[in-house]
Amino acid sequence: MVSYIIIGAILALPLVLGLFLRVNTSHLFLSLLSGELLQRYFQDDVVLVVRSFIKNDAVAAYSGLIILLLPMVLTALFLRHTLSKGKAILNAVPLLITGIVFVAFAVPLLPEKPLLLVTETQLGKQVYKSTDLIVGLMVLLQLLSLWLLGRFSKEKNHK
Repeated sequence: MVSYIIIGAILALPLVLGLFLRVNTSHLFLSLLSGELLQRYFQDDVVLVVRSFIKNDAVAAYSGLIILLLPMVLTALFLRHTLSKGKAILNAVPLLITGIVFVAFAVPLLPEKPLLLVTETQLGKQVYKSTDLIVGLMVLLQLLSLWLLGRFSKEKNHK
Protein backbone atom coordinates (compact mmCIF):
# COMPACT_ATOMS: atom_id res chain seq x y z
CA MET A 1 0.00 0.00 0.00
CA VAL A 2 2.83 2.39 0.83
CA SER A 3 4.37 1.74 -2.57
CA TYR A 4 1.19 2.86 -4.33
CA ILE A 5 1.16 6.03 -2.23
CA ILE A 6 4.76 6.75 -3.23
CA ILE A 7 4.05 6.17 -6.93
CA GLY A 8 0.80 8.16 -6.71
CA ALA A 9 2.51 11.11 -5.03
CA ILE A 10 5.23 11.17 -7.66
CA LEU A 11 2.65 10.88 -10.46
CA ALA A 12 0.44 13.62 -9.00
CA LEU A 13 3.15 16.24 -8.58
CA PRO A 14 3.20 17.48 -12.21
CA LEU A 15 -0.61 17.42 -12.26
CA VAL A 16 -0.77 19.55 -9.13
CA LEU A 17 1.89 21.97 -10.37
CA GLY A 18 0.32 22.30 -13.81
CA LEU A 19 -3.35 22.53 -12.89
CA PHE A 20 -3.24 24.54 -9.67
CA LEU A 21 -0.46 26.90 -10.69
CA ARG A 22 -1.73 26.97 -14.32
CA VAL A 23 1.57 26.35 -16.03
CA ASN A 24 1.90 25.19 -19.61
CA THR A 25 2.67 21.47 -19.79
CA SER A 26 5.40 21.89 -22.39
CA HIS A 27 7.31 24.14 -19.97
CA LEU A 28 6.98 21.62 -17.16
CA PHE A 29 7.98 18.75 -19.42
CA LEU A 30 11.04 20.62 -20.67
CA SER A 31 12.05 21.43 -17.10
CA LEU A 32 11.57 17.77 -16.13
CA LEU A 33 13.87 16.69 -18.95
CA SER A 34 16.34 19.39 -17.92
CA GLY A 35 16.23 18.13 -14.35
CA GLU A 36 16.91 14.60 -15.55
CA LEU A 37 19.97 15.77 -17.49
CA LEU A 38 21.22 17.78 -14.52
CA GLN A 39 20.71 14.80 -12.23
CA ARG A 40 22.46 12.45 -14.61
CA TYR A 41 25.55 14.60 -15.07
CA PHE A 42 25.88 16.49 -11.78
CA GLN A 43 24.50 14.23 -9.04
CA ASP A 44 27.93 12.97 -7.96
CA ASP A 45 29.26 16.53 -7.73
CA VAL A 46 26.23 17.66 -5.74
CA VAL A 47 26.56 14.71 -3.35
CA LEU A 48 30.22 15.57 -2.82
CA VAL A 49 29.39 19.20 -2.02
CA VAL A 50 26.43 18.27 0.21
CA ARG A 51 28.49 15.76 2.17
CA SER A 52 31.14 18.38 2.83
CA PHE A 53 28.55 20.60 4.53
CA ILE A 54 26.05 18.08 5.90
CA LYS A 55 27.16 14.77 7.33
CA ASN A 56 23.69 13.23 7.00
CA ASP A 57 23.53 10.43 4.43
CA ALA A 58 19.76 10.87 3.96
CA VAL A 59 20.30 14.24 2.26
CA ALA A 60 22.83 12.68 -0.09
CA ALA A 61 20.45 9.75 -0.76
CA TYR A 62 17.68 12.09 -1.90
CA SER A 63 19.96 14.46 -3.83
CA GLY A 64 19.10 12.85 -7.19
CA LEU A 65 15.38 13.36 -6.59
CA ILE A 66 15.95 16.93 -5.46
CA ILE A 67 17.99 17.72 -8.58
CA LEU A 68 15.31 16.11 -10.77
CA LEU A 69 12.50 17.98 -9.05
CA LEU A 70 14.05 21.43 -8.62
CA PRO A 71 13.81 22.71 -12.24
CA MET A 72 10.17 21.62 -12.48
CA VAL A 73 9.20 23.31 -9.22
CA LEU A 74 11.08 26.50 -10.08
CA THR A 75 9.48 26.58 -13.53
CA ALA A 76 6.03 26.19 -11.97
CA LEU A 77 6.72 28.99 -9.50
CA PHE A 78 8.20 31.42 -12.02
CA LEU A 79 5.57 30.76 -14.69
CA ARG A 80 2.52 30.39 -12.45
CA HIS A 81 -0.76 31.76 -13.77
CA THR A 82 0.58 32.10 -17.32
CA LEU A 83 -2.18 29.87 -18.64
CA SER A 84 -5.90 30.61 -18.59
CA LYS A 85 -8.18 28.31 -16.61
CA GLY A 86 -9.80 26.96 -19.76
CA LYS A 87 -6.48 26.07 -21.33
CA ALA A 88 -5.23 24.58 -18.07
CA ILE A 89 -7.95 21.93 -18.32
CA LEU A 90 -6.78 21.06 -21.85
CA ASN A 91 -3.35 20.31 -20.38
CA ALA A 92 -4.62 17.59 -18.03
CA VAL A 93 -3.74 14.67 -20.32
CA PRO A 94 -0.28 16.03 -21.23
CA LEU A 95 0.30 16.67 -17.52
CA LEU A 96 -0.55 13.04 -16.82
CA ILE A 97 2.00 12.05 -19.46
CA THR A 98 4.54 14.30 -17.75
CA GLY A 99 3.68 12.61 -14.45
CA ILE A 100 4.30 9.16 -15.94
CA VAL A 101 7.71 10.26 -17.22
CA PHE A 102 8.43 11.77 -13.81
CA VAL A 103 7.62 8.41 -12.20
CA ALA A 104 9.93 6.63 -14.64
CA PHE A 105 12.76 9.05 -13.83
CA ALA A 106 12.15 9.24 -10.07
CA VAL A 107 11.65 5.58 -9.11
CA PRO A 108 15.24 4.50 -9.86
CA LEU A 109 16.49 7.50 -7.84
CA LEU A 110 14.67 6.48 -4.68
CA PRO A 111 16.87 5.49 -1.73
CA GLU A 112 17.14 1.80 -0.92
CA LYS A 113 14.20 1.35 1.49
CA PRO A 114 11.56 3.23 -0.54
CA LEU A 115 12.85 1.58 -3.72
CA LEU A 116 12.40 -1.86 -2.17
CA LEU A 117 8.86 -0.93 -1.12
CA VAL A 118 8.01 0.23 -4.62
CA THR A 119 9.58 -2.70 -6.46
CA GLU A 120 7.78 -5.25 -4.26
CA THR A 121 4.57 -4.48 -6.13
CA GLN A 122 3.90 -5.56 -9.69
CA LEU A 123 3.35 -1.98 -10.87
CA GLY A 124 6.56 -0.74 -9.26
CA LYS A 125 8.55 -3.64 -10.66
CA GLN A 126 7.24 -2.94 -14.18
CA VAL A 127 8.02 0.78 -13.89
CA TYR A 128 11.52 0.03 -12.63
CA LYS A 129 12.25 -2.47 -15.42
CA SER A 130 10.59 -0.53 -18.27
CA THR A 131 11.91 2.98 -17.76
CA ASP A 132 13.31 3.28 -21.30
CA LEU A 133 10.09 2.10 -22.93
CA ILE A 134 7.93 4.33 -20.74
CA VAL A 135 10.05 7.41 -21.40
CA GLY A 136 10.15 6.78 -25.15
CA LEU A 137 6.40 6.30 -25.50
CA MET A 138 5.53 9.19 -23.23
CA VAL A 139 7.91 11.58 -24.99
CA LEU A 140 6.27 10.63 -28.29
CA LEU A 141 2.79 11.22 -26.79
CA GLN A 142 3.95 14.50 -25.28
CA LEU A 143 5.25 15.70 -28.64
CA LEU A 144 1.99 14.71 -30.33
CA SER A 145 -0.05 16.56 -27.72
CA LEU A 146 2.23 19.59 -28.00
CA TRP A 147 1.79 19.69 -31.75
CA LEU A 148 -1.98 19.16 -31.60
CA LEU A 149 -2.67 21.53 -28.69
CA GLY A 150 -0.37 24.11 -30.28
CA ARG A 151 -2.64 24.22 -33.30
CA PHE A 152 -5.72 24.90 -31.15
CA SER A 153 -4.12 27.50 -28.92
CA LYS A 154 -3.10 29.90 -31.70
CA GLU A 155 -4.98 33.14 -31.46
CA LYS A 156 -6.13 34.66 -34.72
CA ASN A 157 -5.91 38.41 -35.10
CA HIS A 158 -8.57 39.80 -37.38
CA LYS A 159 -8.83 43.43 -38.40
